[in-house]
Amino acid sequence: VWENEEFKVKTLVRGENSLDLGNGRVLQFIPTPTPRWPDGICTYDPQSQILFTDKFFGAHICGDQVFDEGWSTLSEDRRFYFDSLHASQARQVITALDRMADLPVRFYAPAHGPLVRYGLSELTHLYRQWCQQQKDQDLTVAMLYASAYGNTATLTDAIAKGLTRAGVNVELMDCESVETTEIQEAAQKCQGIIFGTPTLGGHAPTQIQTALGLILSNADKNKLMGVYGSYGWSGEAIDFVESKLKDAGYRLGFEPIRVKFKPTDVTLQECEEAGIDFAQTLKKMYRLRAPAPSTSTIESDRTAQAVGRVVGSLCVVSARRGDVHSAMLASWVSQATFSPPGLTIAVAKDRAIESLMHKGDRFVLNILPEGKLMWKQFVKNYAPGEDRFTGMQTTEAKNGCQILTESLAYLECAVQDRMECGDHWLVYAAVEDGKVINEGVTAVHKRKSGSHY
Repeated sequence: VWENEEFKVKTLVRGENSLDLGNGRVLQFIPTPTPRWPDGICTYDPQSQILFTDKFFGAHICGDQVFDEGWSTLSEDRRFYFDSLHASQARQVITALDRMADLPVRFYAPAHGPLVRYGLSELTHLYRQWCQQQKDQDLTVAMLYASAYGNTATLTDAIAKGLTRAGVNVELMDCESVETTEIQEAAQKCQGIIFGTPTLGGHAPTQIQTALGLILSNADKNKLMGVYGSYGWSGEAIDFVESKLKDAGYRLGFEPIRVKFKPTDVTLQECEEAGIDFAQTLKKMYRLRAPAPSTSTIESDRTAQAVGRVVGSLCVVSARRGDVHSAMLASWVSQATFSPPGLTIAVAKDRAIESLMHKGDRFVLNILPEGKLMWKQFVKNYAPGEDRFTGMQTTEAKNGCQILTESLAYLECAVQDRMECGDHWLVYAAVEDGKVINEGVTAVHKRKSGSHY
């Protein structure tokens, strides 16, 4: 456009909201700070009506496609991107969307994924809808953190992902930029509070100590607490926060997480599971305060009893991605197609294995025999990252997942698609291989109610 033109470097001074490039082209800047990216900024070109949206409206895909033709096929990737990056900072995302709302935009140019043109209105609407879903959750957890080299921030993202997956609203608060009044408000309104701290010179950063003092002096003792952090030598800051919380009489929602230097994929999976456990504990605490059943509740129970008469094969799903692996007991399993042979599995959003069952992932479905009690191994409460197959006889399938050698049969499967269904994901997978390894009858899961497993 500006061939053979001479350019001079121009520096944008804080407070300026536009930059004149010459030849009548002026870029407008829209600050969009969020806890993860406090210096976030979107750029608008009025001449072309392109909005460069940086971290908004993207997708973790890279192909030959420039624009979003057939945009509905990108729905799962868009949602996964939002859940990974923005679900835990919904309040700030809504503010950013409001700042963009009045701009006449032909298409979005995000930092990741194709340009958004054909699905622009729909995706904008979905972002608001997803943010509102987070804000409408009954329970909220504040995550107060500081990060020296980015490692504690990475742990924060993983725990926050687990919390949001389990249906809890998250308020991310970077203690280096958050206002004192915001911390005090969080102490009052949030049902859970989690601290993330690095260790600097054997101590917690001043910002964390200040935030801790505000929480201790403002938060009721019925708040559920947590602490995690990274360190290079000894990790005293994590012990310091833990002891202060326990001495004050607070209950911890998970064992303190201590990570030396940079977290691995396995560590991040443990953090995500810790977030899920924290959310589930919080829900149990507040379920104890549920009101007495009404007439409509009794009628609902009758319906649940009828739904509970639907039965399914008792199976164990094992999944793996790199060094990260998990397993779960499943009975909501059904054959879905003849050619290619395929099946569906319903996976709760707050199950640890859910993050390993996206499109392209592989798993093994172990079909359990009637009369054996191996299923009991998979109904106990596991610590984050704990091996589900400890003490069991297994062998490795071609796809790297675990086969229970005492199972009736196994199927090696590849996830082809997923559909969001309320509190579950319905996963469709093609069967790539399988074998009957023991004679017998398939175990069937019989229930009295369809309101729980």
